[in-house]
Amino acid sequence: MTGTNAFTIRPAEPADAHAIAHIQTETWRTTYAGLISADFLANMDVNRRAAVWHNGLTDPNNRNCFFVAEAVGGDVVGFAIGGPERDANPTYKGELMAIYLLDSHQRQGIGRRLVQAVAGWLDAHHYHTMLVWVLAGNAKGIQFYESIGGAYISTKTIHIGGDDLQEQAYGWLDLAPLLGG
Repeated sequence: MTGTNAFTIRPAEPADAHAIAHIQTETWRTTYAGLISADFLANMDVNRRAAVWHNGLTDPNNRNCFFVAEAVGGDVVGFAIGGPERDANPTYKGELMAIYLLDSHQRQGIGRRLVQAVAGWLDAHHYHTMLVWVLAGNAKGIQFYESIGGAYISTKTIHIGGDDLQEQAYGWLDLAPLLGG
C-alpha cells in the first residue's frame, strides 16, 4: 500500500466496483463532453458499469491490475487499470488501459501515483514498456501523459456512441522514470 497525507493507492477490490463505475461515469461526462455523443454520455448507467467492473475484479482469469486512489475517510476518488498490451504492438508490451480521477481530486499528484502503481505492476510482471491510448481532443489527458514522459506513437480510429473518433497512443520505452524513487 502506498500513501501520502491525502490519499492512498491500493489494489482495487470487488467492493470498489460501484465507486469505480461512479468515477468512470462522472469523469467521462466531464472529460469527453463535446468529444463523445451527448446521448451516449447521458445514457451511461452506473449500475450496469458496476456489474462490468465487479466481473472484471472477480474474474480469476483476468490478467490485468486494478488500483484505486482512496482519500482520507475511505472515499475512492480515482482508479487505474493496466496489463498486457491488447493490440500485439511489437514494441510496447504493457498498457495503461484506463486512468480516471474525479475532477475535484485532479492536479494533486494522484494520477502520477496511479500510473506509478500500474508501471510497478507491469515491471514486476516483465512488461518493461508501456503505452496508453487517449482520445484526440482530450487536451488535459494528452498534457498529463506528456508531462510524465509519454512520447507520441500513433493514431487510430475507434467507434464510441455511434461515432468514429481518433485516439492517440503515448508510450514509454523505459518504465524506470515512472517508478519513482
